[in-house]
Order: sequence, then C-alpha cells, then structure tokens
Amino acid sequence: MKILMNLTLTLMLSLTASLALAVNRGEQKQVFGDYEVHYIGLNSTFLTPDVAEAYGITRSGSLGYLSISILKNDKDAALPTAVAGKVTGQLRNLIGQSKELEFKEIKETNAVYYISTFRFDDGDMYNIRLQATPEGQKRSYDVKFSQRFYKE
Repeated sequence: MKILMNLTLTLMLSLTASLALAVNRGEQKQVFGDYEVHYIGLNSTFLTPDVAEAYGITRSGSLGYLSISILKNDKDAALPTAVAGKVTGQLRNLIGQSKELEFKEIKETNAVYYISTFRFDDGDMYNIRLQATPEGQKRSYDVKFSQRFYKE
C-alpha cells in the first residue's frame, strides 16, 4: 500500500510539473540569465486528496495554491535542472490588502518545488510578488505576476 501511495504522489507531482511546463509554454516563467523561475497558481481542489494529505494541504474551493520551481540552464544539458533555494513572497489584492506567503520545500529525485496556500475571494485579482534565491547565490530574483482565482 505504501509503495502505491508513493507512486501516486510521484505521479501527481510529475503531473503538476508537466502541467507547469505546459502552462509555461504560455510563459508562466521568468528568465534571469542562467536561471528560470517557473510558477503556477491554482485552486487547491486541483490536488488529489492523497497528494493534499501527504503535503498537509487542505483542499478547499476558496484556497489558492502556488507552486514555484527554480531551474538552472546549463549549456551542456538538454533541459534545465531543478535547483534548491529560498522562495518568499507577498500576495496583494486590488484594494491593497496584503499577506506574506510561507513556502514549503518539496524535494523529489529530479525536482524541487516550493508550495504555498492562501485564502482568496472568488473572482478577485491578486498581484503576487516573489523573491527566489537559488542555493549558493547571493542574488534574489524578483518575480511579479497577477492572477484571478475562482472558487470551484
């Protein structure tokens, strides 16, 4: 049973990564020299109950979910490589209310994700500002984007 659950978790996180990469084809990433910061925001109900439970995330129609990855481009590699680092951020609605985001690091064999959740009001637009610092680097990269979240 434990093997099946681990396989399910790996598959779901791989699916999240694949979805993130597919969405990133629409440029949900920002490039900073050799580094890329990929981001995706979803309703937490996108996560399966098993994955949400494994990572301590409550599934709720009014709970947003952010997944951030830092990748490093190496001219000798075919694809960018996931790297560890530090991610901090703030969420601000259009009337100026803000919330500090707390990110949890998830490491897998070839992937590192930083996830955070937050409550949102249905249909509201949120401005999200992230600071991503790759491990071993002094420089932080500022990532800014806006997204509307909907209850499901």
